[in-house]
Amino acid sequence: MPHDLFSHMFKSLVQQVGGVDAAQAAISAAVGHQVSIGTVSKIANGHAEVPLSWAYALEDASGNRCFHAHRARSVAHDEAEASVGSHLDHLREATEMVEAMAHAESGPTRETLIRARKETADVVDRAGRALAAYDAMLEDAKLLVISGRSGGSV
Repeated sequence: MPHDLFSHMFKSLVQQVGGVDAAQAAISAAVGHQVSIGTVSKIANGHAEVPLSWAYALEDASGNRCFHAHRARSVAHDEAEASVGSHLDHLREATEMVEAMAHAESGPTRETLIRARKETADVVDRAGRALAAYDAMLEDAKLLVISGRSGGSV
């Protein structure tokens, strides 16, 4: 995550729990040792990296799961991109389907029909996963545009 986004989210959590003093107390209780009010302030103002254990402590104290939600969106986006697969994988599956269909058309036996059906189902399954992944990526891109963090257009 970009440093400024982390800092902004952390600062928001500090405010939500009641300020730097309350944040320091919540973090200290969660991590099991005293943390400096100055360090909490420095992090909230973007002058130091955000320790995730501190962010999670403030999420627990505030009920706002912004770090978890951001990470979940990032992971979902990565998984969506991975599930699209390579265009070459789609081409291979489609080629296998067309070959199986041609065999079924030229000699429709139980075996050729079963194979044609299986290869067609494989293509439909792969295409369905690609559609879902593209939909997820478009939704994510739309959210980025709405929040003003997009470099492209959707």
